[in-house]
Amino acid sequence: MGDIKETADVVKDSLKGVSNKKKFRKLIDNMIFAIETRTVSKYFLYKFRILEELAPLIDLKRKKDQEYLGKYKKVKKYYKTHYKEIAQAL
Repeated sequence: MGDIKETADVVKDSLKGVSNKKKFRKLIDNMIFAIETRTVSKYFLYKFRILEELAPLIDLKRKKDQEYLGKYKKVKKYYKTHYKEIAQAL
């Protein structure tokens, strides 16, 4: 019974990683769209915190993920130039 539980945990963890990657990509795409269309809302700081929690959990070293790595850097740059002072005050 213990082997089945361990196998289930491994499957959950691997699926969780896929889910985190999908969340990360969707969040990045939404934030980039908001930045490019100048429709950044008051929830940007909340979304950025979630993004910062997800970033270390996923691996962006594959060639296919390099696009999202660039987008992630763009979001971080936008955050630093527009929201860093506000976030430090909170």
